[in-house]
Amino acid sequence: MILAIVTSAIASTQTTIIPSSRTSFSMGRQSALPRKFGAIHPRFHTPWFSTAVIAALAIAWYVPLNLLSENALFDTLSALSLMIAFYYALTGFACTIYYRRELTKSVNNFLFIGVGPLVGGAILGFLFVKSAIDLADPENSYSAQTILGMGVPFVIGVGFLLLGVVLLVLWRLGGHERFFGRQPFEAVDPAVARGDAAPVVSGGER
Repeated sequence: MILAIVTSAIASTQTTIIPSSRTSFSMGRQSALPRKFGAIHPRFHTPWFSTAVIAALAIAWYVPLNLLSENALFDTLSALSLMIAFYYALTGFACTIYYRRELTKSVNNFLFIGVGPLVGGAILGFLFVKSAIDLADPENSYSAQTILGMGVPFVIGVGFLLLGVVLLVLWRLGGHERFFGRQPFEAVDPAVARGDAAPVVSGGER
């Protein structure tokens, strides 16, 4: 029983850290974050810096909240659902746009990199709006607290999304042409889509 609980706890911890560290690692490689986030450990070949930063942020956020109030912790988990829905909705739309020139080349392409991601993005977009409306009601907050007359999960979720916009603007004002120099509505190279070539990002890096 103890082994089962420990294994479950480790798996839950990994699902918290790995997706976020993988995202920040990719952003570091594409110059959307400082290049240090894209660092690979010389021995273990893992994104050690991104993993360490995400783990530290998770500990700094959740441990004090858990000690303060379980209801406050549950409110943050509810807020997390908003950010996840927003992120994956954009991912679905981006997939369809990025591969748009490949959609008519086969039925599989049309369904799996066109219709599927587009429908998924639309569903998640709807769920984001619906959840945002629900979570804005203080009665749907575990802590039953309000901030500016709105539920705590709504304020946390939307607040972090707005913080992301602020950081995006500051990053843009700082230059970083390697990331922001991309052409609007760029499309995948057909050779990359076929698997015949490796993708090349801005600056010529593969």
